Amino acid sequence: MIAVAVPNAAGIAAAAVLIGSGIAVSTPLGFAGLAAAAPEGHMGQTMGAGEVGRELGDAGGPVLVGALSPIGLGVGLVGLAAAIGLGAAASWRLTRHTGAEPAQIPTHHAAGGP
Repeated sequence: MIAVAVPNAAGIAAAAVLIGSGIAVSTPLGFAGLAAAAPEGHMGQTMGAGEVGRELGDAGGPVLVGALSPIGLGVGLVGLAAAIGLGAAASWRLTRHTGAEPAQIPTHHAAGGP
Protein backbone atom coordinates (compact mmCIF):
# COMPACT_ATOMS: atom_id res chain seq x y z
CA MET A 1 0.00 0.00 0.00
CA ILE A 2 2.87 2.35 0.71
CA ALA A 3 4.43 1.69 -2.72
CA VAL A 4 1.40 3.15 -4.50
CA ALA A 5 1.92 6.44 -2.66
CA VAL A 6 5.02 7.01 -4.83
CA PRO A 7 3.71 9.57 -7.33
CA ASN A 8 4.79 7.94 -10.60
CA ALA A 9 4.01 4.97 -12.82
CA ALA A 10 6.78 2.85 -11.28
CA GLY A 11 5.23 3.20 -7.80
CA ILE A 12 1.79 2.24 -9.08
CA ALA A 13 3.18 -0.74 -11.02
CA ALA A 14 5.17 -1.92 -8.00
CA ALA A 15 2.10 -1.59 -5.80
CA ALA A 16 -0.02 -3.59 -8.27
CA VAL A 17 2.49 -6.44 -8.29
CA LEU A 18 2.97 -6.41 -4.51
CA ILE A 19 -0.74 -6.19 -3.68
CA GLY A 20 -1.69 -8.85 -6.23
CA SER A 21 1.04 -11.18 -5.00
CA GLY A 22 0.07 -10.64 -1.38
CA ILE A 23 -3.58 -11.43 -2.04
CA ALA A 24 -2.71 -14.42 -4.21
CA VAL A 25 -0.64 -15.91 -1.38
CA SER A 26 -2.51 -14.79 1.73
CA THR A 27 -6.05 -15.76 0.75
CA PRO A 28 -5.48 -19.50 0.24
CA LEU A 29 -3.10 -19.68 3.21
CA GLY A 30 -5.56 -17.85 5.44
CA PHE A 31 -8.47 -20.06 4.48
CA ALA A 32 -6.32 -23.20 4.86
CA GLY A 33 -5.41 -22.02 8.36
CA LEU A 34 -9.07 -21.45 9.16
CA ALA A 35 -9.98 -24.90 7.89
CA ALA A 36 -7.23 -26.48 10.00
CA ALA A 37 -8.36 -24.60 13.12
CA ALA A 38 -12.08 -25.24 12.68
CA PRO A 39 -13.60 -27.32 15.48
CA GLU A 40 -15.12 -30.59 14.33
CA GLY A 41 -18.62 -30.01 13.06
CA HIS A 42 -18.13 -26.26 12.64
CA MET A 43 -16.31 -26.07 9.32
CA GLY A 44 -19.17 -24.26 7.58
CA GLN A 45 -19.59 -21.72 10.36
CA THR A 46 -15.84 -21.09 10.55
CA MET A 47 -15.38 -20.70 6.81
CA GLY A 48 -18.51 -18.54 6.58
CA ALA A 49 -17.15 -16.21 9.26
CA GLY A 50 -13.85 -16.06 7.39
CA GLU A 51 -15.64 -15.11 4.19
CA VAL A 52 -17.63 -12.40 5.97
CA GLY A 53 -14.33 -11.00 7.27
CA ARG A 54 -12.87 -11.05 3.78
CA GLU A 55 -15.90 -9.28 2.36
CA LEU A 56 -15.68 -6.68 5.12
CA GLY A 57 -12.09 -6.03 4.09
CA ASP A 58 -13.07 -5.84 0.41
CA ALA A 59 -15.66 -3.19 1.25
CA GLY A 60 -14.00 -1.50 4.22
CA GLY A 61 -10.62 -0.92 2.59
CA PRO A 62 -11.95 1.32 -0.18
CA VAL A 63 -14.21 3.14 2.30
CA LEU A 64 -11.24 3.86 4.58
CA VAL A 65 -9.10 5.07 1.68
CA GLY A 66 -11.98 7.20 0.42
CA ALA A 67 -12.55 8.72 3.85
CA LEU A 68 -8.89 9.73 4.11
CA SER A 69 -8.40 10.73 0.47
CA PRO A 70 -9.52 14.38 0.93
CA ILE A 71 -6.24 14.75 2.84
CA GLY A 72 -4.46 12.98 -0.02
CA LEU A 73 -4.58 9.60 -1.76
CA GLY A 74 -1.19 8.70 -0.31
CA VAL A 75 -2.53 9.39 3.19
CA GLY A 76 -5.53 7.15 2.51
CA LEU A 77 -3.33 4.30 1.33
CA VAL A 78 -0.93 4.66 4.25
CA GLY A 79 -3.98 4.61 6.55
CA LEU A 80 -5.11 1.37 4.92
CA ALA A 81 -1.64 -0.13 5.36
CA ALA A 82 -1.72 0.89 9.03
CA ALA A 83 -5.17 -0.66 9.53
CA ILE A 84 -4.01 -3.92 7.95
CA GLY A 85 -0.92 -3.93 10.17
CA LEU A 86 -2.97 -3.25 13.30
CA GLY A 87 -5.38 -6.03 12.41
CA ALA A 88 -2.54 -8.48 11.88
CA ALA A 89 -0.90 -7.47 15.16
CA ALA A 90 -4.18 -7.80 17.06
CA SER A 91 -4.81 -11.23 15.56
CA TRP A 92 -1.30 -12.40 16.45
CA ARG A 93 -1.65 -11.06 19.98
CA LEU A 94 -5.03 -12.73 20.51
CA THR A 95 -3.77 -16.11 19.35
CA ARG A 96 -0.67 -15.80 21.56
CA HIS A 97 -2.60 -14.84 24.69
CA THR A 98 -5.50 -17.25 24.31
CA GLY A 99 -3.29 -20.23 23.55
CA ALA A 100 -5.39 -20.95 20.47
CA GLU A 101 -4.04 -23.92 18.59
CA PRO A 102 -5.28 -25.40 15.34
CA ALA A 103 -7.60 -28.35 15.85
CA GLN A 104 -6.13 -31.77 15.32
CA ILE A 105 -7.25 -32.97 11.92
CA PRO A 106 -7.78 -36.71 11.74
CA THR A 107 -6.16 -38.39 8.79
CA HIS A 108 -8.20 -40.89 6.85
CA HIS A 109 -6.64 -43.42 4.57
CA ALA A 110 -8.24 -44.99 1.54
CA ALA A 111 -9.35 -48.57 1.88
CA GLY A 112 -6.40 -50.88 1.52
CA GLY A 113 -3.90 -48.06 2.19
CA PRO A 114 -1.42 -47.81 5.05
